[in-house]
Amino acid sequence: MTTIRKINLHLHTNVSDGALSPLALIERAKTIGLDLISITDHDTADAYRILDPVPTGIRILPGIEFSSQHEQHDVHILAYGFDIDNPGLNELMEFYLVGRRERAVQMLAKLKKLGMPIELEEVVAVSGSRELIVRPHIAQVMVAKGYCQNKNEAFDKYIGNFKPAYHPKPEVHVEKALEIIHNAGAWAVIAHPGKLEVASHLNEIVEMGLDGIEVWHPDHSFLQMRDYMALAREKKLLMTAGSDFHGELDRHNLMDVVPVTEEVLESVTYLWREYICRDKSK
Repeated sequence: MTTIRKINLHLHTNVSDGALSPLALIERAKTIGLDLISITDHDTADAYRILDPVPTGIRILPGIEFSSQHEQHDVHILAYGFDIDNPGLNELMEFYLVGRRERAVQMLAKLKKLGMPIELEEVVAVSGSRELIVRPHIAQVMVAKGYCQNKNEAFDKYIGNFKPAYHPKPEVHVEKALEIIHNAGAWAVIAHPGKLEVASHLNEIVEMGLDGIEVWHPDHSFLQMRDYMALAREKKLLMTAGSDFHGELDRHNLMDVVPVTEEVLESVTYLWREYICRDKSK
């Protein structure tokens, strides 16, 4: 296959909160000429089970975007190149599946008290094949029922962090997430560090055993990308990039525009080659 030039290592499907099916997303990636992609659905690897066998004609690095917590703040960790049958990994995914459903029940109860009744079945109907419920699914139903004009309004007024209908999701601490990811033979890369509520947490998380940093993301400024690359060089970490694609109507609607440097491409190529060698050695 050709040299890796066009990449996107942060993509979501309708198995979690994306718009496209895993197969449709891959076909789209092939059509626009991407060389390497990773489906990184929230807290689940079910897209890869649906894709068994994985389509040919494009490099696909297995990925998951795991939720975790550091000092009561959200931290998302991208796991790349995992063993999908690893017991610890599957226990964590099941933990989030059950916990997110219970969280949805609590949030719907709060919305009902606010005069916006929604049945759990209505949310499940839009939550994908695994029924992994995330807040955008609730927001989607709120818009469909006319309670809000768009998803942003739903989050800003009702279901965003610490808003009237908010309820925290279950999360493991970053250290535990890293342990599980590494035990599953995967690399742990912090997702969109520019969205950390406390910027200094990045340095603390790096010291916990992080393998890489998602240096390019649509929400990162040029200066942030420069700083993340400098930190990755200093700590000898992998550099990755992805658009956080969910669908055409989402603000992260980029799929084919991930402007990365030669240094990032070298890092990602190394990651891919290491994964291929590791996979063939099993």
